[in-house]
Amino acid sequence: MRVFLTGASGFVGSHTVAALLAAGHTPRALVRDPDRAARVLTALGVEPSRVEFVRGDMLDADAVTRALDGCDAAIHAAAAIGVTGPAADLVSANVTGTRNVVGGAVAHGLAPVVHVSTVAVFVPPDGPVITADSPLAAPHTAYGRSKVAAERYVREAQSGGAPVAIVYPGGVCGPHQPQLDALPEGLAGALNLAWPLPPGGVGVIDVRDLAEALCRAVTTARGGERWLLGGTFLTWPEIADLCDTLTGVPCRRARVPGAVMVGLGRALDAAKRVRSFEYPLTRDAAQLMVSLVPTDDAPALTALDLRLRPVESTLADALRWLAAAGHLRPRRAGRLGPDAPRPTEEKPMPTLVQRTLGPLFRYVSGAPWFSKVGPRVVPPLDRALHRISGGRILLGQALVPSLLLTTTGAKTGRPRQVPLACRPEEDGTWLVVGSNFGREKHPAWTANLIKNPEAEVSFRGRTTPVTAHLLTEAERAEVWPRLIQVWPVYDRYVERVDRELRIFRLTPR
Repeated sequence: MRVFLTGASGFVGSHTVAALLAAGHTPRALVRDPDRAARVLTALGVEPSRVEFVRGDMLDADAVTRALDGCDAAIHAAAAIGVTGPAADLVSANVTGTRNVVGGAVAHGLAPVVHVSTVAVFVPPDGPVITADSPLAAPHTAYGRSKVAAERYVREAQSGGAPVAIVYPGGVCGPHQPQLDALPEGLAGALNLAWPLPPGGVGVIDVRDLAEALCRAVTTARGGERWLLGGTFLTWPEIADLCDTLTGVPCRRARVPGAVMVGLGRALDAAKRVRSFEYPLTRDAAQLMVSLVPTDDAPALTALDLRLRPVESTLADALRWLAAAGHLRPRRAGRLGPDAPRPTEEKPMPTLVQRTLGPLFRYVSGAPWFSKVGPRVVPPLDRALHRISGGRILLGQALVPSLLLTTTGAKTGRPRQVPLACRPEEDGTWLVVGSNFGREKHPAWTANLIKNPEAEVSFRGRTTPVTAHLLTEAERAEVWPRLIQVWPVYDRYVERVDRELRIFRLTPR
């Protein structure tokens, strides 16, 4: 399929070109500067000769018409952003460009035509969750007004029966950015200087997942679809905590009321008009920061058969790229900096508690008598500590990484909580073992996960919805050495029981 595309020199568009090529399509890209587009794609690992470049601008209706000839489907990913940069004539760029591209593609008989909108068209939202049926907002910012105006035009085309689908991404994040997108620019600014923590939060969608979604949409959409892809929603304290964990460097923070945040953005806009300087906060960005709520992505993920990357992986790749590209200071990037040692499978240096008490606890935990005492003492005590500490403390976490798993009872349908040792993986998943203190029966939580794989993990004070996968024999063999690094007692359990210990991978949803 020959797919017409705008925005190939940009963050989303360049990754979408890569996804289209990987799926066997032929991208035809409308670009103002083919040489620049070729450099952007080369940096992404894409061979430019595989892309059909057409020189032109989306505001030039004749150029768009020429580029559309001979194409089968279209993706309109180009837009003037204006969230963290200076305001321009955004209505002209976004509305006229959308009319030329979407309207022109429909007139040429292309199907489907995929329009990339934004969750900003629903902000400020009217409820605690944004859905595809949420009313369009009446924003005060130039960017918001331009996107809502373009949105209304596309919806009118849908109402007329045009084969147009709309995708609403949240805060797009990830590596290899031709120029800093709004969220990555904000991350760099917050980590380099100070992190303001207002109310609200941000939905994080990996640019590679969004690109794959757009690629799948050209073979899945039939017209009339409105798909939200806001991604994983994090409050500002949560994303700051996650960046601290990923970099190993505590960031500077300041609690800021929402009204103050918007006022600060407005003041910075005024100051920049007097003397130009770089800082990502603007009035537009502040409004989004304090107003955004989670989005209902389930219909899009189901229709496109898409599984999003863990947000930990997305942010780690983004921060690592920001540091390598010089946008994030090495000292603030910490273990993600270009000169930091890469993670290995070597066992980390044990702490003082692990060195002194670890052998004793491993001996006690592996003893046959402890299989009778442990289940009566450890889980209730762990649950109490977890509740009192606000989810940050579990009994065994000084010796081994630990989490609190909430499952749905296989028989009762009620929530069931169990503290577990775990192996946090680099991709943001967790491995857990159904050891049951070395007893002969499988623990009840494993049966719960087999019947109801949807569960919830509380890890280091953060709660994450997860999906459980029971590992196959080959998968077990691959992860077992890493699990033994975490808790060598597993080997003693295996020797003592006749059953095969169930191992699950818990993947964030």
